[in-house]
Amino acid sequence: MKLQVGQNIDNNRVRLDFRKSPATPNNLPSYEIEKSKADEFVRKYNNQESKLMRNTNLAVAGFAIAGWSVSIWKRSLKMAFLWVPAGILAGLGIGALISARQKNNLMDKYQVREYSVRSYF
Repeated sequence: MKLQVGQNIDNNRVRLDFRKSPATPNNLPSYEIEKSKADEFVRKYNNQESKLMRNTNLAVAGFAIAGWSVSIWKRSLKMAFLWVPAGILAGLGIGALISARQKNNLMDKYQVREYSVRSYF
């Protein structure tokens, strides 16, 4: 899923949308950012997305291997059924925490806010 620059909100702000593909809209939250920072933010966000996914996959594999090695060290099949899934879950959790933190830092740096439709009635 990629972040794309969407419609203009006013003279100096644009909307950012998540899209599975250019023709298919999603029901995900939209964000708003200054027009001058939009292209740079989208490029960095999408580049960071692929790096964070790779790092999460490496964390999952690393913790799963660690769980497998503990089960070999204990010489128990029961330990394999316990430690390998525990390692996978630990890798997913740690990868998700790191990803969320880095995305939030990038959004704070570029002053990205969640877009909400303002009612004038």
